[in-house]
Amino acid sequence: MFATRKREIDCGLLAKSLIFQWPMLFLQYYLWIAPHLLLGWTLVASFRRGMHRRLPIFFAYAAFETFQFLTLLALSLLSPFPRDIYNWTLVLETGISSCLMLAVIYELANTLLLTQSSRAELLRPLLRWTLVVLMFVAAVSSAALSGATVRRVTNIFQVLDFSSSLVEVGMLVTLFLFSRTLHISWRNRATGVALGFGISACINLATTALRSGLGKSAFIAVDITQMAAFHVCVLVWLVYLYLPNRALAFAGSGLGKSDIQFWDQELQRITGR
Repeated sequence: MFATRKREIDCGLLAKSLIFQWPMLFLQYYLWIAPHLLLGWTLVASFRRGMHRRLPIFFAYAAFETFQFLTLLALSLLSPFPRDIYNWTLVLETGISSCLMLAVIYELANTLLLTQSSRAELLRPLLRWTLVVLMFVAAVSSAALSGATVRRVTNIFQVLDFSSSLVEVGMLVTLFLFSRTLHISWRNRATGVALGFGISACINLATTALRSGLGKSAFIAVDITQMAAFHVCVLVWLVYLYLPNRALAFAGSGLGKSDIQFWDQELQRITGR
């Protein structure tokens, strides 16, 4: 009698815990699946609009992110759940994704900023070597690990991801400050890609600080916030794909005052004949 009553109480507590947990589980699965479905849509739409030719590294990054999602989803559906295989697959694919992210940053900076600046020949090698050093540090740290575990390797890629976020935020701030000077159109698709990355990076930096301050108690909240940030990022890309695209206006593309005076003198000389 007592055992039966205890089982009823346990079942009732389990049911209540599931009632309180299922909204959080639904939110986690939604923020994992929905952004990647939208990313697949973005991938198809960007291919149809020729972005794989204008931003090939970004297109490769989006394709790899989609592949990573499909791989992890397939592993998560296996029974019994291969936790070790899933964790190592997640870590390795995150490392590849972080390296591709650095390459995308260089591609966007070269497209939006360096091609507009008279100091491009000086700035381009500086940016290139900065990204190479970040990748080299991550590679050396990985090689130095003896008895590498998932947690240790994850920490290395988190540092690399944090560095990428810093560079992305810096690029976004530069776009805001110098968009008028460099004649950068905010309706351009490359600008939309940078804007999406920048918004996501700002939120990731804030949540990283929150994770460091609060520890394990903030892990779930941080993960949900970062997934939501990626959701917003993909939505920004998708919106920009369907906006009328405006070509980048290169600085110095218009006629200067001296050019106008020269052509005016030539016109007067010709008509004077």
